Amino acid sequence: MSATYSTITLAGVEKSFAGWNLAFDVTDELFNQKPDIFTATLLGANLATETATPTFPFEGIITVQIGRISSTGAPNSFSGGTITFSGKRVGNPARATGSRQGVTYQFQGPWYDLMNTDYQQQFYGASGVSYLLPEVVLNTSTAVTTGQVMCSVGDQIQAILQWLLDQYTAQGMTLPFQYTGRLLNAGKIDLDETSGVYNYAVSSATTIDPSLFLLFLPSYIAKPMKCADAIQKCLQLSPRVTCSFDYSTNPPTFHAALVDNMTAVNLPVLDGATNTQLNIRSRPDLVARSVNLIYRVTTTVNGQKEISYTQDKYGPNGSNNAADPDTGLRVINELLDMSGVTASYTTAHLDVEPVLATAAAGGSTQALKRGWWSEPRGGNVSKLADSRVRFQDQNGNATTIPDAVITDAQTGAVLQESDLIAYGLVNSSGALVLNRLVRGSVHAWMTNPDGTTVVSKKIHVASSATYAEYDATSTSGTPDTDTTGNRLSVANSKQMHADLEVSNGLTQAYTTLASVAPGEQIILGANGIAAYLYNHMKVLQYEGDYTQVGVAFGGVSMVNAINFTGGATVWATMRAQCQGIRRHYGRMTTQVQIGINKYLSAGQLSSLFNMWRFRRPWYNPLLRTQNTVQNSNVDQAIATGNANSPEGLVNPQINAWLNYATQPTGSTPGTVSSAIIAHPEVLSVHDGLN
Repeated sequence: MSATYSTITLAGVEKSFAGWNLAFDVTDELFNQKPDIFTATLLGANLATETATPTFPFEGIITVQIGRISSTGAPNSFSGGTITFSGKRVGNPARATGSRQGVTYQFQGPWYDLMNTDYQQQFYGASGVSYLLPEVVLNTSTAVTTGQVMCSVGDQIQAILQWLLDQYTAQGMTLPFQYTGRLLNAGKIDLDETSGVYNYAVSSATTIDPSLFLLFLPSYIAKPMKCADAIQKCLQLSPRVTCSFDYSTNPPTFHAALVDNMTAVNLPVLDGATNTQLNIRSRPDLVARSVNLIYRVTTTVNGQKEISYTQDKYGPNGSNNAADPDTGLRVINELLDMSGVTASYTTAHLDVEPVLATAAAGGSTQALKRGWWSEPRGGNVSKLADSRVRFQDQNGNATTIPDAVITDAQTGAVLQESDLIAYGLVNSSGALVLNRLVRGSVHAWMTNPDGTTVVSKKIHVASSATYAEYDATSTSGTPDTDTTGNRLSVANSKQMHADLEVSNGLTQAYTTLASVAPGEQIILGANGIAAYLYNHMKVLQYEGDYTQVGVAFGGVSMVNAINFTGGATVWATMRAQCQGIRRHYGRMTTQVQIGINKYLSAGQLSSLFNMWRFRRPWYNPLLRTQNTVQNSNVDQAIATGNANSPEGLVNPQINAWLNYATQPTGSTPGTVSSAIIAHPEVLSVHDGLN
C-alpha cells in the first residue's frame, strides 16, 4: 500500500525525512531579497563524526519535496509530489543536552549564490587589453558597437543574473536558478545601437516584472558589490517589488515581481478551521502626497562649470502640477546631483583674399587683375604697385593681362575651372570659390556657413603679358594708356607668377566639438523617477502576520499579493506585499508575514533615496569599453600655406633684352643699339652638386 512522504534528495540519493533520521522540527523560511532557509536536525548524530564527515557536506545541494508517493519508503522509490525547496548546505551547528545530541543543518536557497558572487564588468586598459573588475557601473549598457546607453532596471537585473549563470557555466558548476527575460547579445543587454530602443520586446512570460523594463535610473558607480547587493541597489526605489524563487521548477525560477502585477491569494480570517492567528495594521503614514525631485546638473564646457536645476514633481494631479505640494507633510523631497555634458571645443581662424587672376575666379576686368597682381595679399608683384610698369606694346598701345594659367603645385598639371570645382573649391551653388589662404590652416572638420566642406590646395599661378617699364610713376587713372615719362624697356613676354595655397574657406573663425563626455540623462514626467516612486507610494500599505494550519504549502507563495477575507472590508482588496513565509513540515503550519519593504523600515519616506546619499563622484561609463571619453579627433593640417613667391621673372626664351647705345636721361628715351634674343640652347643647367 502506498504512502505519502516528504523527502530530501542529495547527490542523486532521495530519502524520506525519517530515512535521513530528521527530527520533527523541520522548517523552511522564504524571504524577500534575503536567503531562503531550510533547517533540519539529525537526531542521535555523533558530533565528532558529523564534524569530520558530515552527512550533508558544505555547499552540498539538496532538493526538498512533499507529497512524494512510495509503497516501501525505501531510498529512490518515490514519485509525484511537489518541490518546496532547493539550496546549498551552509551551516551545521552541533548541540547536545543531557538526554541526547544532534546536529542541526541549515540550507540556503539561490540568494546565497547571489550573496557570495562578485558582480564584475569588463573594463579596457592600455592597448585595448580587457579586465574584469569588481567596480560596478549600474544602469548603463555597453552592448552597442561604441560607447554606452542608459538601460532599464529590468535590463540591469537581467544582466546581473546572467553574469552569475555565465560564470557557473564556464566553471562547470550546477546552475542554482533560472529566469525568463529578454534575449541577450553575448550576455549583454541587447539594445539598438542608434536610439537605445529594444531589439527584442519584453515577453509577457518574463519573470522580471515588465514594469522594471520601463524604469531608467541615473548611472551608479560603486566599489565591489555582490550580485545580491547590485540587485538590491537596482530596486531601492521599487519598495513594492518582491524578489523570490519559485521552487516548483528545477532549478528554482527567479522572480522580481511588482505586487500590483501579482496573482492575489485570499486567506480567510478566523474561520474556525485554518486561521489560528492574525496581527495587522495599516501604514497611512507612508502614503506620499507627492514626490518632488530636484536634479542639480553640472555641465562643463572648456573647463568652465555651469550648474542648472530641473524639477520633476509628481502627484495626484500629474507632472509638475501646482495643485500638488512641493514640500510639507508626507512629501518626498530629494536633491539628486547629476553630471551633465563635459565638452571641449576647438576654434581655428582663417584669413583669405580672393584670387582675381582669372575671370572665372572674379578677375573680370583689367583693373581687378592688375590690382590683384600688385597686391601683397595677391600676386605680390611689387613693380605693378606704382604704375611704372604699364601694359603696352612697343607702340604704346594698351595690352591686356590674360587669364592666369593655374597648375597643380605638386604634379604640375594644368588645372581648368572644372578641375578646381571637382576638387571642392565651391560654394553651396557649385560655383568656383578661389581664395588665397593668407593666414591660418584648413582642417578637415571645417564647414562653411552654407554647409560646404572647406578644402585647400596648393597651386602655381602664372600669367605672361607684354608690358613696358617707365622711369616714372603714372599719375593717370588709366596707366596702361599713359606714355608720360621715359620708357626704359619693353618686354615681349613678361611672366608674373605666385605659389599659393587656395581654399573655398572664408575669413572667419571656425569652431568644432573636439571631445565630449555625454552626461547622465534625466527622464521626466510620466516615465520619470518621481512618477514611478509616487505610483508605489500612493497605495496604502499593511504590515502584520497571519498563521494557518492544515493547508497545503502551495496555497500561498512569495509571488502572491495577500488579501484577507472575512474581516475588514478593505482587507479583501488590500493586495499586501508578502515579506516572508515560515513553514513547519511536522505541524503543517504556514505563517505569512506581510509588510513594507525593508528600505522603509525607519518609517521615513526619504530613506528611499539612500541609494544616492553616499554617491561616489560620477565618471563616464565609456571608460568601461574604450578607455577614453573622447569621441572626436581634431584633424590638424600637415603644413600651413606657403607665402607668396617673389614677383615673376622674365622668361629668357622669349623676352628681348635691350642694349642701349645712349642711356635714357629721363626726358628723352635712349637709343637701342641692338636686340639680343635669348635661345634655349644658350642656357646652362646644372644639378647644384659640386
